[in-house]
Amino acid sequence: MAKAAEETVRRGRGRPPRLSREQIVRSAAELAVREPQVALTVKRVAEAVGSAPMALYRYFPDRDDLLQAVADRVMAEAQHKEPPGETWQERVRAWMHSSRAYLLPHRQLLPYMAATQQPARVSSLVTLTRLLRPLRLTEDDLALAVTLIGSTVIGHAVYETHRGSVSARTLDDLSEALALHPQEDRDVVAPLLPRLSGAQNRLYDVVVDRTIAAIEELAAG
Repeated sequence: MAKAAEETVRRGRGRPPRLSREQIVRSAAELAVREPQVALTVKRVAEAVGSAPMALYRYFPDRDDLLQAVADRVMAEAQHKEPPGETWQERVRAWMHSSRAYLLPHRQLLPYMAATQQPARVSSLVTLTRLLRPLRLTEDDLALAVTLIGSTVIGHAVYETHRGSVSARTLDDLSEALALHPQEDRDVVAPLLPRLSGAQNRLYDVVVDRTIAAIEELAAG
């Protein structure tokens, strides 16, 4: 007991535990997934690690630097296993769908993932390069194919999370806006409005198919 009291005095009574960059990034990543609609601020992250906001600035100059570090961590931790499928087309399709599913919960981090300059994408580059190498593309075309797949996945994830779903309110707003247009325009567009939600649900499948078709053209050339 005396030894524990002595240790408390040595550390300083009430002094919070020492922070680490890893601890901050991990807590921020958990917050980003747990509450995707709430802005991931330095204050919220500081509260999550039991510290004052100013203490975090010792590790990150600003919020953007913090979110970039969190985005890089999330990307680096992605599991890029060999995707299932008998053909390379099936494997590319499986990879694109699993990658999208991994990215979507990280709504606030997606713009930072798209902008990263860090080597966080190396594992995905390795997987995609191995997957497409049997096509015997030129190095330039292989680089283009890998870039096309990666940018399509993350670009569509950004679109989905920031565009949002086509809700009943959205349709009402579109209908009101359409009412201001000439009757000829209303007759053309009105039948499409209730189908927009279904179209958005089908959109990613179409995007994946078009991506695969583009790579097939590269391989055929």
